[in-house]
Amino acid sequence: METLLEWLKPLETSVILDYIVALDLVHNPWFIAGALVFVVVSLYLRWHLLLSCTLSLAGLVTLVYFVHEQGTSLDRSSDGLFLFVGGGAAIVFFLIYMVFLRGD
Repeated sequence: METLLEWLKPLETSVILDYIVALDLVHNPWFIAGALVFVVVSLYLRWHLLLSCTLSLAGLVTLVYFVHEQGTSLDRSSDGLFLFVGGGAAIVFFLIYMVFLRGD
């Protein structure tokens, strides 16, 4: 069991978020240009499912990053919980709307 826990250690939230922050994609002009091209091509070719899933994943990563930055102290735990639940609900509602309810 300990070997399994050691093997899963790199999948902790803090390790994954540190890796994403270390990539520093927000300041990389090639990444920004590629993301814009992806959005334009997805809208032009009507790949709404792919675009919705990608935007929802990016929103979820951003939400987890912001909640993780606030910390998990017991004094402010309700703030982080409300932010996570409200933001998660907004992301899920966006995905459901884009995939199932939106008519072309």
